[in-house]
Amino acid sequence: MRSFFIILAIFIETAVYAIVAMLHMFLWRNDETFYAFTRSWARLTLRIAGIHVSAIGAENIRPGERYVYVSNHASLFDIPVIIASVPDNIRIMYKRQLARIPIFGWCVRMSPFIAIDRERSRDASDVLESIVATMSSGSSVLVFPEGTRSENGEVGAFRRGAFVLALRSGKPLVPLSLLGTATILPKNTRRVQGGKVFVRIGPPIHAPEFSTREQEKEMMANVRQIIVNNVNLPS
Repeated sequence: MRSFFIILAIFIETAVYAIVAMLHMFLWRNDETFYAFTRSWARLTLRIAGIHVSAIGAENIRPGERYVYVSNHASLFDIPVIIASVPDNIRIMYKRQLARIPIFGWCVRMSPFIAIDRERSRDASDVLESIVATMSSGSSVLVFPEGTRSENGEVGAFRRGAFVLALRSGKPLVPLSLLGTATILPKNTRRVQGGKVFVRIGPPIHAPEFSTREQEKEMMANVRQIIVNNVNLPS
């Protein structure tokens, strides 16, 4: 019953924030204010759910720099946790189908966030090129390289997208390690449990200027190992 009321409260506050954000974007199209809305939404969402976040390594983020953030993915709460705790404006990739959802979907369609159709490789390639073109003047980007939420909280295999994006844009990768979100809302459940969550923000990793496929694979393996090591550290 507690989870039902938490989910209902989050649904209501998300709808309210979405309506206000849409109105703002319709009238002014100010991305900075939109990001302020999302941070406020994320913090209130975590408060409603009884989630307390401790961020470690925020000093690794330089104001004004653009990054490709790479994070493990274990819960629907990962996104509000990252938005609330990482001191940066971050664009998020979302499935294009989500734009069909009333209110919430309309809001993300008007946002700086990035729609992608995972079933169409050509669409994904076009989106990647578009992100690369805007990385110098746009905001940082968040990628979950596992592609989907973990079933058991363990870090899965990584896909290439985030690393190709870092190589082509010339922007540093920043590993984000989330600890505790898997137990807040496990995949395939609707049971919300409050608790403590840790976000470890790693130092930026610069991609080689002239990289080969082998260097890309090595970078993927190194970043994944950093995240795995941090996830397995005691809280």
